[in-house]
Amino acid sequence: MIDVRGARDRARAIAARGFRSVFSRRALPAWITVGTVAAAAAALIAVGAFDTAENEPAATALGEEVRLPTYSITVLDVEVTDAVEEQFLEADEGESLLLVTMRLENLSDSTIGVDGSADEVSSNLLNTASPMLDLSGVTEIGSARYWRDVTSSRRPLLQPEVPAVITVAWTVKTADLGSDGIVLDVHEADPRHGNIVVASSAVTWRQGALVARIDLEAGG
Repeated sequence: MIDVRGARDRARAIAARGFRSVFSRRALPAWITVGTVAAAAAALIAVGAFDTAENEPAATALGEEVRLPTYSITVLDVEVTDAVEEQFLEADEGESLLLVTMRLENLSDSTIGVDGSADEVSSNLLNTASPMLDLSGVTEIGSARYWRDVTSSRRPLLQPEVPAVITVAWTVKTADLGSDGIVLDVHEADPRHGNIVVASSAVTWRQGALVARIDLEAGG
């Protein structure tokens, strides 16, 4: 499991211990001997190294969970097809349907949709200019379709702390599927409360840092 919160907490704790040791009374004589500039530079280099590691997206495989403060995702299966009859979905010539089955868990305290709004919360997981889940390495065509039950046209909702298996269908260029490096980019969600044009109780998830890249192994 890739737990972004745990990695960041450990980095901050290690950096904090480094600063405490630099400014401790026991370290003071040696600190003076070596010079304050060298010690301060070493501390800054250490913190910078942690920042680099923290900001590097984790390479993630199928079946491995990425757990964030607001949601978690595990990609379970990837399939390429030209039609999903139950959803009346069919790719045009030169296009294919990239089906990604994933387990999503809503870790917030409100019901959310996969796109759109639910319970005054816009999760923006899919189908926005800056979604939380975004394909890389292929050209997307139009909006993604998704379902929990392939025979149903109802859009699923994600209840707090109730995992749900969702299939997302992206229409992509068939020619892109033979290339390496097709991944699902997973972004941290930055919840924003209200603004001038919506109620103060409304919450919108904004795209945050890229924290993981899930290898879809499509077309292989």
